[in-house]
Amino acid sequence: MRKRTATRPLGRYEKYPEKDCALLMTAADDYFWTFEQAVSYYNFTLINYIGFHDKGVLLAGGCGDTNGKPQIERTEHLNRAYKFGREIYEE
Repeated sequence: MRKRTATRPLGRYEKYPEKDCALLMTAADDYFWTFEQAVSYYNFTLINYIGFHDKGVLLAGGCGDTNGKPQIERTEHLNRAYKFGREIYEE
């Protein structure tokens, strides 16, 4: 019987540089599924496959009308993004 070795992390067959990454996204609507595919792709590809260090996710839904002027300034998203950016490397 062959001795079983530990499997390598998914996708780490090539040597990628070790980097940090974060996902920040805006959207006009704020449905529960609005960011679902993008967050899934971020987690699978950048975090699990390439192995980047996840520094966080900031999702800003409800930022306006797709047929009109953006309304992000009416939300707290800009303040949240500023705070997120300031704290991302705070230790």
